[in-house]
Amino acid sequence: MTDTRPIGLAPGAAEEATGQDAKKYSSTNPLVRTLIGRWLEAVTAAVGDDPGVHADLGVGEGLSLERVLPAGHRAVGLEYRFGKVAAARERIPGLLPVVCDGGMVPVRDRMFDTVTCLEVLEHLDPFEPAVAELARITRGRCIVSVPYEPWFRLGNLGRGKNVTRIGNDPEHVQQFRQSTLKRALGRHFDEVETRAVFPWIVAVARHTSSPRPGQN
Repeated sequence: MTDTRPIGLAPGAAEEATGQDAKKYSSTNPLVRTLIGRWLEAVTAAVGDDPGVHADLGVGEGLSLERVLPAGHRAVGLEYRFGKVAAARERIPGLLPVVCDGGMVPVRDRMFDTVTCLEVLEHLDPFEPAVAELARITRGRCIVSVPYEPWFRLGNLGRGKNVTRIGNDPEHVQQFRQSTLKRALGRHFDEVETRAVFPWIVAVARHTSSPRPGQN
């Protein structure tokens, strides 16, 4: 078993932030809407028509999960903040909500056929315990998405967002490129494939071998 430890929220992140997720998905900017649409299409394709027993780590208010989860399919929503997962439960029929820390997920090893973790790791400091937990709970494949830096920040700058922070969102405490994300996932998964869906990275990680004693 992997040592687990709590991560909590990033410095400065609000304990109650229900409602903030909708800002991204309700943008009226046609370019932003197009980019989000391409990203969600890529994640949906990775999830496939039959994800089996599905969990979403960092489900938030369910705004991404509801778009990538096949119609009529149930999932487990793992989320640190109660208000957000409560909103997700109202949004997604049949969602089983679990309030937990991303570094200490209260489920058994290799429980889920498909695990998604979308727009989460960049918010965690440290993020490594969450990656270890993703690997521990995944039986089939794990689909991870993070902003592709520096392109995500440059995109923000181009539309005048977070100018004083050089385009970086206040809650983004980690920066990923394809190589760094692949290396982080590769410490716990046997196979990792990444692709750029600008300005995001979408990775699919898999186990190909049974866990050895004391390991994921």
